[in-house]
Amino acid sequence: MYDPFIEDASADGHDAGLILKALDGNADSLEELIISHQAWIYNIAFKMIMDHDDASDITQEILIKIITNLASYDPEKAAFKAWVYRIVVNHVLNMKRKKFEKRIHDFDAYVSIIERLPDDSTYNRPDAGILAEEIKTGCMMGMLMCLKRSERMAFLLGAVFAVNDEAGSDIMGITRVNFRQMLSRSRKKVFNYMNGVCGHINPDNPCRCSKKVKSFLNLGMIDPARLRYHRQESRAVKDVIGSRLMNFQQSYYEPFIRQFREQPFYDPPDIAPWLQEILKHKEFRELFNLDEE
Repeated sequence: MYDPFIEDASADGHDAGLILKALDGNADSLEELIISHQAWIYNIAFKMIMDHDDASDITQEILIKIITNLASYDPEKAAFKAWVYRIVVNHVLNMKRKKFEKRIHDFDAYVSIIERLPDDSTYNRPDAGILAEEIKTGCMMGMLMCLKRSERMAFLLGAVFAVNDEAGSDIMGITRVNFRQMLSRSRKKVFNYMNGVCGHINPDNPCRCSKKVKSFLNLGMIDPARLRYHRQESRAVKDVIGSRLMNFQQSYYEPFIRQFREQPFYDPPDIAPWLQEILKHKEFRELFNLDEE
């Protein structure tokens, strides 16, 4: 799968060719260019706000920004992928607060809710394991929601997606020192709270997702027919970023970070019909000199 956060001259050259063709009126090249980045944009959006509907809307908003500003892209100033993900980061950091950001924003309150949910090991139906994974993934994402947006973005880029400080600072528009400090601060916050409550991070903790399944079901917090977070068929983040992980240095936090990298890398909605529809609009056809059909 295309990985925008690795150095790849051939991929950069391919992007450059698609941009020239798109600006010259080739709709297929524009579609290929946009779709190649869609999955990463969607996963950044989703992991920042943990809601698929909101992530779909955010992805479309970002893609429209990319499309409408494509003619202003200057390859002398930045690689296309750096330009794209600056747009992504700026949009996500400055958009209106989403529903889960309003519900989950404080570590102490969030941990207190988890700890107050009664433990019950009596749920033993065949889907018990899957539901426990749903709770695990959702709970860990909820921990990230307790970070400020900028810290959440630094954690996602640097810890989960293993983006180095040079690329991370570039797309976040901060210095490399500031990126490393923000990453260190966010990583420490999440680790400290999870290490104090989560049995996956610290086996001495009593909290286990399998013991919370019945409570989540009773409260309507999970739906076996409509899982929001666990995707058995999905690739894991660690598989998508494998080429970067080979050179990743082991650290005190690595076993903890591994839990986040084992979460799904989500397949985004099919964007092609939407993209083809917006390109029918007069302003987009004029922008890319598309011939009337």
